[in-house]
Amino acid sequence: MILIAAVLASVAVAVLRGGDLARLGRLEIRSAWLIPLAFLLQVFVVFVPGGKSRGFSDPVALLNLTSYMVLMVVVVRNLRLPGMVLIGIGLLLNLLVIAANGGFMPIEPDAVALLGHSSRVEAMETGYRVHQAKDVVLPREATRLWWLSDIFVIPPPFPLRTAFSLGDALLAGGVFVLLQREMIEGKKNTVPAPSP
Repeated sequence: MILIAAVLASVAVAVLRGGDLARLGRLEIRSAWLIPLAFLLQVFVVFVPGGKSRGFSDPVALLNLTSYMVLMVVVVRNLRLPGMVLIGIGLLLNLLVIAANGGFMPIEPDAVALLGHSSRVEAMETGYRVHQAKDVVLPREATRLWWLSDIFVIPPPFPLRTAFSLGDALLAGGVFVLLQREMIEGKKNTVPAPSP
């Protein structure tokens, strides 16, 4: 959710700064076909009914990890693009904490309650997945690499109530840099030189 908001906000800022939206269609991303594949895997993970996570014996957890690894391939193949290093660091941090905690992003029970998502969890106990999310309920003391988990919470009354990680914040920053550079500076680079 935070990444969708970051993309929309980045595009809006770039347009307000005189950026050219059409330039996004000309952005050359190597292995771009892997992005929708990773997205489809994540959609599947989000909408598979929750329950208690079985860690790496859970095929859904493996699909979640796979989606991040697929995205890492895209990042590595496109490091030349502005913001891509930041996107890669964000993805890597998320991948590390997810892998360290059985294939899902840890979130504390208090954060789930604060977001009003308690009804999305079959039981508010350690190891239960949050439905319509890639999260698993884990208290801080049971979370490996806790500081990389979904520790930042935007609660109600904000319309975009969500939890996000440091990795998500870096990803959003990288997307912002990429879109600003491509929509604004890329436009400047394609302006034809005045005729003599």
